[in-house]
Amino acid sequence: MDLLEKKRQVSQLYEEYERLVQPYKTLAVCEKGCASCCIDVGSVGATTLEGLIILEYIQGWDRQTIKEINRNLRENRNDKLNQVLARCAFLDQEQNCRIYAVRPFSCRRLYSVRKCDGQGAVVHRQAVMVGQKIEKELQKLDADGCSGHLSFILHLLEKNGFRQDYLWGNWSTENFKDIIERYELVVHRRTSREKRER
Repeated sequence: MDLLEKKRQVSQLYEEYERLVQPYKTLAVCEKGCASCCIDVGSVGATTLEGLIILEYIQGWDRQTIKEINRNLRENRNDKLNQVLARCAFLDQEQNCRIYAVRPFSCRRLYSVRKCDGQGAVVHRQAVMVGQKIEKELQKLDADGCSGHLSFILHLLEKNGFRQDYLWGNWSTENFKDIIERYELVVHRRTSREKRER
């Protein structure tokens, strides 16, 4: 399956989730500028495929904004490694998401039926179950990739050789063992190269 088709299927899975949980989300109190989930939760998960979509989205941004985002991502990684609640690197000064159109599923599945105020979101159990199903489908779609905290996934995609090998389904977990272990990334399954070598 080519990358374009995979990206189309990611969008379809997002749409399927929205359709299935729409009755529950009508009760959501979330609004623009409410960023509790982006600050207090401390973890924004993503697959490598979602990370790639985000990197492609921000490619056309001006150099100053990209420089700021890269600085925010470094701080986010350091905070996360030090087990500090890590404010999402893509929040702007007004608490708005800069990548809202391509935000990963971990963000899309969060909503709350009461104001969070630092206490966490209240989500319907049925929506949580639908979210778990969609998450598994996203991981299956990104079968030759991995999952983890967004800033870790983006860092891995920027590593020399990883992105190209990933796009060819040809990367070896052994070559990136240190970063996978350090960032506690979940490898979805053995890569194509490792399967051929067995």
